[in-house]
Amino acid sequence: MFWSTAGPPMLPGAYNNNIRITQTAGYVVILNEMIHDARIVPLDGRPFGDVRQWMGVSRGRWEGNTLVIETRNFTDKTSFFGSGPNMKLKERFTRVAADMLLYEFTVDDPASFTRPWTVQFPMTRSNEYMFEYACHEGNYSIANALQSARAQERASGEAPNTTK
Repeated sequence: MFWSTAGPPMLPGAYNNNIRITQTAGYVVILNEMIHDARIVPLDGRPFGDVRQWMGVSRGRWEGNTLVIETRNFTDKTSFFGSGPNMKLKERFTRVAADMLLYEFTVDDPASFTRPWTVQFPMTRSNEYMFEYACHEGNYSIANALQSARAQERASGEAPNTTK
């Protein structure tokens, strides 16, 4: 199995690492540029329930200046480095400077790991634009596609239409 979302938890990749965190009354929204996932995390203390979701069910709270998000109820189709559907994940977002958050997550899944393990890394504020994540195979083969179309036009005796 593979992890085909941008979290939770979130790990930096080769590109499209921007995230946008927005807080509204009673919710935090985390929008990931990579794979354009958006998590809407209630902050009102509601229970997790029994529904299982691809990205789990997240609930958040504030501990001082740290946003803590707990996520449970993953499906058997998701796996994070070998975790199972009963993984419990705790993420912590702590502002450590005006332009930096410390992101930390702890994976707890006794069925898959001998003990909980934690990862942390800084997230630096950026003014970069967020872009849609999409695969465009044509971007790599556009030159070949155009050359093929011109060759077909020459073979059929048609002149390329340059008035469009």
